[in-house]
Amino acid sequence: MTAALAILALATAPPALPSPVRTVSISSQESRSNRAVPSCERGCLSPVEAVTYASYLGDKAGVAGVFDMPVVEIGQQAGLFYLNSEKDYRDRNCLTVALTPTAMQALAGTTNLEQARERLRNHRVIVRGVARQVRIVFSHDGRPTEKYYYQVHVRVTEPGQVRLVA
Repeated sequence: MTAALAILALATAPPALPSPVRTVSISSQESRSNRAVPSCERGCLSPVEAVTYASYLGDKAGVAGVFDMPVVEIGQQAGLFYLNSEKDYRDRNCLTVALTPTAMQALAGTTNLEQARERLRNHRVIVRGVARQVRIVFSHDGRPTEKYYYQVHVRVTEPGQVRLVA
């Protein structure tokens, strides 16, 4: 009777939802040889896919993967450089790549914001990392308010995590 109930439960159970996180598994030899050069050979996530999956996960986790992103706008704040997939970084479909100065120097050959804009804007980057939802709190007169919104960031700390393409 228990086996019959188990079969009935399986037959009436709703279909499993697909996992919102894509994983790319590569052999250890491929990992070593391709570690410094992210590639879309096995498939990349678009900015909209990365933002959708990261938003679905919320602050519980991030989406590990390789991302193919157009560089539409570039900014700098608090010691980091930001590459944005949308003109308005607050757009809910915007994927933001946050780079350390070392990573920006390796990618653009400069840490000068205007020169980096000239070299990177309207190009694409391939980025390996974790897309995470980041809470951005509005401030008024230098004090945080109760208002906030979310961005999705991929943090790049190593030059080998990002590559400029066409």
